[in-house]
Amino acid sequence: MLKDSLIILLLFVYFIIFIFWLIWFHRSLKKGTNKKNIYLFNIIGFVVTTYIISFFVLRVLS
Repeated sequence: MLKDSLIILLLFVYFIIFIFWLIWFHRSLKKGTNKKNIYLFNIIGFVVTTYIISFFVLRVLS
């Protein structure tokens, strides 16, 4: 029961972080001059965050 609640909480937090990341990414693309670096850092950050959340949900809490 506690594991299920933690999984739901992690997924909810991930969803909120994802929404803020999309807004921040869009704003940084509007302002940025070097878009290649913006894409690189944002995609790497997104992949690492997704991997960490997936690891906790699939390995630690299962």
